[in-house]
Formats: sequence, C-alpha cells, structure tokens
Amino acid sequence: MTSGGPTRRYFDGERPPPDRFAEHVLALWTFDVDIPEGESALHTTWPDGCVSLFIVANRGVPAAASVIGPRLRALRAPVRSGHVLRGLRLWPDTAASVLGVDPGAIRDLTRPAAEVLGIGALSLARAVARAGDDAELDAVWDAWLEPHIAGAELPDPDVRFVVRRLIDSDGTCDIADAAREVGISARSLDRRFEAAVGLSPRQFARVRRVRSTIGAIAAGERAVPNLARHAGLEPASFAREFRSVAGLAPQALMNELDQLDHADRPGLSAS
Repeated sequence: MTSGGPTRRYFDGERPPPDRFAEHVLALWTFDVDIPEGESALHTTWPDGCVSLFIVANRGVPAAASVIGPRLRALRAPVRSGHVLRGLRLWPDTAASVLGVDPGAIRDLTRPAAEVLGIGALSLARAVARAGDDAELDAVWDAWLEPHIAGAELPDPDVRFVVRRLIDSDGTCDIADAAREVGISARSLDRRFEAAVGLSPRQFARVRRVRSTIGAIAAGERAVPNLARHAGLEPASFAREFRSVAGLAPQALMNELDQLDHADRPGLSAS
C-alpha cells in the first residue's frame, strides 16, 4: 500500500521509518532545544492528523513521555535548554492496532504514555533518553516496534487509500471522488475513516492543508495568496482556516520564523 506515489515530505529532524514498519509508522523524529542555558521556551506540536509517541529527554534522563492524540489545533508546551525531543508518528489509521488506543478517545488530548502503554512505557522512555545518536535511537525504536507491529492488523485498505490521497494532495483532493474510487458511499467512508483515524475526512483534510502551508512558510514562502492557492482556498478562507488550526495568523508565523532566522536558531521542528 505504501509503494509508489509521491515522495513523502518531512519537516526538519524527521525521517522515514525502516521499510518493515512503513505500513504502520509514518516517521521518526528528533529535535534539540537550542536556546541559551537556563532559558525556557514554548515548543509547538503542529496538527498532522496522526497519533504520536513523544518523549522529552534531559541529559539522558526522561523528563516526560506522552501519547498525543490526533489534533485539530496546535499544541504548545514549555521546554528548557538541554531538552531533546524524540518521537514517532504513526500512520493516521494505525493507533488502535499498534498502541491499542481508540484515536477518537484521545482526540485533542495528551496522555501520559504509561496510561496508554502500561508499565513498559517507562523502560522505553529511559532507553530513548539514553540513546547517544540516531543509530542507537533507531535500535531502541526497532526493539520496541517489532513486537507491537508483529501483532498489529493491516489498516482498512479503503481508509488507507483515502488517507494517502489526502496526505499526497496536501488535503486538497475531493473526498467524495475518493470514496467513489474505492467503491463506498460518502457516509460509509465518514464512519470508517473517523473510527480508524479519530477525525472525519474533512477535519483531516483541513489539518493536512494547514500543515502543508506551514511547511511552505518554513521553506521561505511569504505570499499569502500563493499559500491560499496551494491550499485550494480563497485568501480570506485560508486565513481563517490557518488560524483555527495553527493558533495564529500566517503573517504571525512568518514573523516568528524570520526572528528565529535572524537569531540563527532552528525553525520548525518535526513535531
């Protein structure tokens, strides 16, 4: 199901998983908090329609381990100098089979990993925090993912088809057309999609449109009409949609990123 199609795009710090996990895991990521010693800042987790496992490491010790549900609005959380943020992002339709959690039940929520995954979450968080480089970190993820994915069901092929269409089109594909392509009614797609993903197809499309334009802004695009055109919306509608998901106006995000560039600090993280 994941072969072929457009090349997946990743934010800075994000990388694809090993091929054997690619039906269930969309990406692995790492982000170093690069701010002056002793300072704190707000880290933004941009909505992507996925369930993610998120671990904060502080000098080799886990400071937090959370499961982030599919979100309709950006999440901002405090981080401190010296923190390293590490995580994995599941395919939008695989949270139930890999983690055993109903994605709809954790929509717009952040839960302690131990609450969702049990006592093994602490051992995982410790191993992730101790990993000294990407090779060690990949070995930790491999050891944890192997048994979880070995027993996981493959995703609903019709839902996966529509999920891929929405991701590959940056949320702009016609959902009714996608339902017809897989031979199911729009109502059936809505029901099956929301059960698997935790968001409706239209909510997921909105999140993917905004995420894509955030990526375009991070890459240097500053013309709002171009961003709106990319999202398939009129500028006024685009501005409303962007603010509803990102939590700020497009120009405000541009200003933030320009200030980071001027201070020679990293821009958007993978989360």
